Amino acid sequence: MEKYLYLFLNAFTILVPLIRSFEPKIGFYKKWKAFFMANIPIALAFILWDEYFTQSGIWGFNPQYLSGIYLGSLPLEECLFFITIPYASVFLYEVFNYFIKLELPSIANKLIALFLAGLNLSVAFSFPEKAYTFTALTVNGILLIAFAFVFPSYLKGLFRAYLLVLPGFFLVNGVLTGTWIESEIVWYNNLENLGLRIGTIPVEDLFYGMSLIFLNLLLYQFFIRRQYKNQESNPEV
Repeated sequence: MEKYLYLFLNAFTILVPLIRSFEPKIGFYKKWKAFFMANIPIALAFILWDEYFTQSGIWGFNPQYLSGIYLGSLPLEECLFFITIPYASVFLYEVFNYFIKLELPSIANKLIALFLAGLNLSVAFSFPEKAYTFTALTVNGILLIAFAFVFPSYLKGLFRAYLLVLPGFFLVNGVLTGTWIESEIVWYNNLENLGLRIGTIPVEDLFYGMSLIFLNLLLYQFFIRRQYKNQESNPEV
């Protein structure tokens, strides 16, 4: 059964959010259209990034824990990862927006984004020869600058949502990178990263994951806002 471990991790990630999506207070199922409109292009972009890095030997996958179904160089489970993680993250974002009204002032969100962007970019350009470090931190740094100056209103609730996602991130990514199991499901070429790990998790994964989640939330909010604007202009619909 160990060959289905990565598949199980995807199911574990999405199971409770999927079931709870039908609760009347949240009604997240009513927002599935906005979620998938946001998720599909971002998932495809990350899959292409993943495919290139896999073919380049920057990371790879242990067939011991895989079902054996592949799309190009990527196991099916890896492709599902780019749906299940964003789904759980956007669901948590909606839940805590509903139940917790406290939020950082907009200037605080902007300053945090700029601080993290500066940290990301300074580290990235200090290690341009390390493909994963440079790419993940550059992408995340540019994204955070875009949030700070182009989409500041979209920052509301994002850092809170990311912090809430982190426990699940450490659990799932911990298993993927070898915590509690005989060997890792996803292996990394340490020549292409800083070699710094939180447990078994490369530190770059924190910012790679942030980009994945924040991009999904950016487009999700865009489509939700557009949906509400259309409803207000066409109340009979």
